[in-house]
Amino acid sequence: MLQLTTIIFFIAFSLLALIHVIAIRLALYWHFLWLDMPVHCLGGIVVALGFFTLRDLGLFPNKFLKLLPLIGLVLCIALIWEAFELFIGVPIVGNYFTDTASDIGMGLIGGVLGYFIGTSLRNLH
Repeated sequence: MLQLTTIIFFIAFSLLALIHVIAIRLALYWHFLWLDMPVHCLGGIVVALGFFTLRDLGLFPNKFLKLLPLIGLVLCIALIWEAFELFIGVPIVGNYFTDTASDIGMGLIGGVLGYFIGTSLRNLH
C-alpha cells in the first residue's frame, strides 16, 4: 500500500506538471512574471517529497531525511534545473543573476516546506 507521503508527492508532482505545461503553452511565465516564483516553490516541495517517496519505496536511506541534508539535495536539484534552463536557452526577463537567485531561493523555501510536510505526514503513521 502506498504511504501518504507518496500519495501527496504524486498529487504535488501532477499539479506542478500541469501548471508548468499550461504556463509554457500559453506563455504565462512571460505575461505574469510572478508565476515563476510559486512554481519554483512548488518544485522544491516536490523534490523534498520525492526523497520521502524514495525512502518509502526503500530506495533512499532514512538518515538523509533530516532538514540540512535534504535542503542540500534540494539545492543540488535547483542548481541542476537552473543550469538546464540556461542550456536550453530559456529567455530571462530582467537580470539573470537576480532571477536565478530568486528561483533557487524559492526552491529552497519549497524544500523546507516539503521537509515539514513530509515529516508531518510520516508522523501520522
